[in-house]
Amino acid sequence: MKKSFGILMSLVLLLGIILVQLPQTAAAASYQKVVVRGSLAPLDWGTDNNPLTLQQDGTWKSNPIPLTGGNKLEFKYVRDDQWMDGSNLEFVPPQTGSYVFVFHPDDERKVDIQLVEGKGKVTLNVTVPASTPDWADVTIGTSLNKYNYSLTSLKKTGDKTYSIQLTGEPGQSFSYLYALGDAKYKEAKSEPRKATFTEAGQTVSDTVENWSAVPVAKRVTHDFNYQPFIPDHRDKVTVKTTVEHYGPINKGGIYYTTDGSTPVGKRGLAKIGRFAPMYVSSKVSLGNGLYKSVLTGVIPKQKNDTRVKYKVDVWDTEGTGSQFADTNSILSADATEFAYYVDDYKSPQWAKNASIYHVFVDRFKDGNLLNNEPVDPNLSYDEKLKNWMGGDLQGVKDKISYIKNLGVNAIWISPVFKGPYFHGYHPADFLKIDPRFGNNKLMKEIIKEAHKNGMKVVYDLVPNHTSNQHPFFQDAVKNGTKSPYYNWYTFTNWPNEYKTFYGVTELPELNNDNPATRSYMMNKVVPFWLNDLGFDGFRLDYAKGPSYSFWVDFRHTVKKLKPNAFIYGEVWDSREKINTYAGKLDGALDFPMQNALLDVFAKGQSMQELSDAIRLNQSTYDPQYVMGTFLDNHDMPRFLFESKGDVNKLKQAAAAQFTLPGAPIIYYGTEVGLSQSKDQTTVDEYQDRYYREPMPWDKAKQNLELKKYYKQLIKLRNDEPALRTGKIKEWYSDDHVLVYERSNKQDRFLVVLNTGGNENITLKKSLDKGHELVLKNVWDKKDIIHPGKKDDLKISSKAGGVQIYEMVKGKKYSKKKAS
Repeated sequence: MKKSFGILMSLVLLLGIILVQLPQTAAAASYQKVVVRGSLAPLDWGTDNNPLTLQQDGTWKSNPIPLTGGNKLEFKYVRDDQWMDGSNLEFVPPQTGSYVFVFHPDDERKVDIQLVEGKGKVTLNVTVPASTPDWADVTIGTSLNKYNYSLTSLKKTGDKTYSIQLTGEPGQSFSYLYALGDAKYKEAKSEPRKATFTEAGQTVSDTVENWSAVPVAKRVTHDFNYQPFIPDHRDKVTVKTTVEHYGPINKGGIYYTTDGSTPVGKRGLAKIGRFAPMYVSSKVSLGNGLYKSVLTGVIPKQKNDTRVKYKVDVWDTEGTGSQFADTNSILSADATEFAYYVDDYKSPQWAKNASIYHVFVDRFKDGNLLNNEPVDPNLSYDEKLKNWMGGDLQGVKDKISYIKNLGVNAIWISPVFKGPYFHGYHPADFLKIDPRFGNNKLMKEIIKEAHKNGMKVVYDLVPNHTSNQHPFFQDAVKNGTKSPYYNWYTFTNWPNEYKTFYGVTELPELNNDNPATRSYMMNKVVPFWLNDLGFDGFRLDYAKGPSYSFWVDFRHTVKKLKPNAFIYGEVWDSREKINTYAGKLDGALDFPMQNALLDVFAKGQSMQELSDAIRLNQSTYDPQYVMGTFLDNHDMPRFLFESKGDVNKLKQAAAAQFTLPGAPIIYYGTEVGLSQSKDQTTVDEYQDRYYREPMPWDKAKQNLELKKYYKQLIKLRNDEPALRTGKIKEWYSDDHVLVYERSNKQDRFLVVLNTGGNENITLKKSLDKGHELVLKNVWDKKDIIHPGKKDDLKISSKAGGVQIYEMVKGKKYSKKKAS
């Protein structure tokens, strides 16, 4: 889920240049246009509203962009309308202010973001306790960055003395505390210090009397480095942890449980769970007295259906303390809880064979005019799109036959939680359907009707956050630590500052690692939708929000209640990140493939991008991991709009989607040519309203020929198992043409996609290791290709065309019935 946010307040401050070195791209490149897009306003994911300007040194720079300190920004550069490769870049502004983004064409993943200088200054000089290790990173957290102690380091000026200069607007005050790189190691002081920016420059001298704690190592990192990553009952699991340290580190420990409980232990003593030792397996010098040691340990084999949860700490046997990965806490209670699920990992067979229709309820069909409050018929169409428009569950029920007649065999229903907004992604109650959508009875009838028509139904669950109108959050805000729900959220400065979804104050993030919160999700929420209402699985909104430990419990809970349920996540990130949820989830939405399909077919980029995407998918994802392929959805522009209304480009992309591996998903209306009434880049707010326009039920407004084409694609995929779960092999590709084969033991199909002009392609007899082949076009009985004199196959690829052939051995064609 991605939302449009309001413009953040701009404060012009200086902290310096923030540089984070990330892997370099292959070579420098020349571009005509570069823009930055991101997750926090005023950036967004859909517009070119934040362009960069080419500089004489070859870099590109943005105008100053206001950002709020302490909120994590995910962002990417878009060059000549093409997204940069890889996962999202990340940056946490060290304080509220205006920032200039600098793009380096010769090093595209370099994060170079510069805070604009202010007119006021404050110089802070601090003396730290004698117990402070010389290697420790002395940092400062301020009211300007939500007291994030990991962002801003001080410069060492002498023995136990450090200094930093901050700048901002004259007269502006801020509060602050010192730390050793983390809130767990902040100074033991009950009230924050205060300072004020002045034009002349205020100088403040401070003394830290004591730290709350002192770290053992510079950094302890595990980051789920265990093998095998998806273990079964036959596997021991090897755990590795990397430690950067100055003083000696020679021992480590794994504290693990197998009953779903949270392990507790320290320095080799397990209080809850069991202990497995870790030993130093390598040690190298990084210079200046800094070392990197790798510690390795083994968790024994476990039976299938076991949730293994574990924590890791390291220490020096001659010392007194220890430090945990990855939070670097000295307390087990604050340590990262790692987890994996032991199982013979398999996703449901029906999901592998599924074609899914995505219903966005409020915009699909108004079936009950009596529940349309607060729909306002007097608003302009543009304004209506911001609000409730009347679509409801009765409308979904009324159109079950329409969905069935398309040929799909699964329905994804958008959230219908009780809440303030039409899209349902702001839950104010996880166990109630908003009356503006309908009720439990209607939902059960939809699922029953779908099942009767051979279709599964999955629900769009939102486990990461609630609306700020949720009674749990309201109670926590009102009663603070006295509230039973206080720890269900993470307050950084009660009651007004707390962790949120992408900085949106209306969306407080749930603390799903709190035992009571997790118990509620597993024992109340999941059974309600799976058992009480009867859903067949979940599409999981913002799945990378909750911890991996949460998803281990989630899988265990779901599969115990309904073993054949399908759970797939929205992980809008790189393939590598998406694949980390394999073994916990059954599948995920395939964002990298969507990007390739959009670039190649809608935007005319090289077919090699799609070829690469297929190859990378095959080499990255677990074979049991079901990738949901899609062309557009509720968070991005309509494909048909992106292709400038070119229906043939949509047909080509759909043909690729339905003949490539994965479970194809159709966003409602795409099959009848639903596009956008306006370019989202022409507005600054609610840009996603144009991705969510009402389904056109008037046949005069539908592209019936496109709909017929979709039905042909769906039927072909339904009829031919090789196109659903068969192997894939590329036979030919260039900038405009891609030829690939889908096959199983019984059948073989050849797909030819061409975004360019007419092209003749010759496939050698090696296509079938010497066996003579005949190609039969699945939709054109006259299009039969026999081998030539040299037993090669010559295909005339048509301009802008799609050709799908069945590959048959022998001179005579005989149709085999699909199993």
